[in-house]
Amino acid sequence: MKTYQTGIIEDKTSSAIFMLFKLTGSGKLSDTLAKLSNKIDGSSAVAGFGNKLMKFFPKVNAYQQHKFNSPLLDNESGCDVAIWLKNNDKGKLFHQATEFRNILSDSFELQNVVSAYSYREKFDLSDFEDGIENPEGDAMLPVAISEDGSSFWVLQQWLHDFNWLSNSSQHAKEMCIGRSMDDSHQFADLPPSAHVKKSAKENFEPEAELLRKSMPWSDDKLNGGLMFSSFGHSFRAFNLQMSSMLGIDDGIIDGVFKFSKIMNTNYLWCPPMSNGVLDLSLLEMGK
Repeated sequence: MKTYQTGIIEDKTSSAIFMLFKLTGSGKLSDTLAKLSNKIDGSSAVAGFGNKLMKFFPKVNAYQQHKFNSPLLDNESGCDVAIWLKNNDKGKLFHQATEFRNILSDSFELQNVVSAYSYREKFDLSDFEDGIENPEGDAMLPVAISEDGSSFWVLQQWLHDFNWLSNSSQHAKEMCIGRSMDDSHQFADLPPSAHVKKSAKENFEPEAELLRKSMPWSDDKLNGGLMFSSFGHSFRAFNLQMSSMLGIDDGIIDGVFKFSKIMNTNYLWCPPMSNGVLDLSLLEMGK
């Protein structure tokens, strides 16, 4: 029986690790993915496939089409496998991460590890509340999960300019986002560049709705920002929102770019689960 990776829908943990891998060779790929399939539980560990790996899943047409609709010129430079590890215990996360690195080592090289965590329960490090318009309850499934149990995941690392955030007035920061930092209410009179206006799901027909599971991140050099993580039944909603944020149609750049920039973007397909393991039935090694 096929189902979805439940960690996509389940609540976020207070800490997490995002592991990004690059494909190094296909000689042992089938065996490597079989090992990964048996280890991914879909809850504490969520897996997504992208970029070069997706040539071995040619029937996933929605992934193949995203390149023609993405507003990001470098969208093909993303990772080949991403694993989202979720646990409140950072020590358990460490041991889990090293295990996945070993499992994938025959076919993949670990390129990046991003440590993420909760801040004030549901806030970004910019001190704005994140994910306010997320669907809730039963409404999450039709937004985030396709009919076959798969999901389309965009993982995008943003680097914040904390000097700008520290030196700018509260009003200046609020006009970038369009919401109050005190109680998260949306302002009525906003510049056209305000993030809530540029990314509003209601701007599009049908609405461009996403399930956001983003988390703050930082490293030991005191760099930090938001690990934007969103799930949908296709990439349509993300691509529409990002095109608007980049000002592709109207030339108006989203205010969020005043204090943050995109470091990398990863388009990923999250396979469904089948009988408790990751479903690899669409894998075609002849490709």
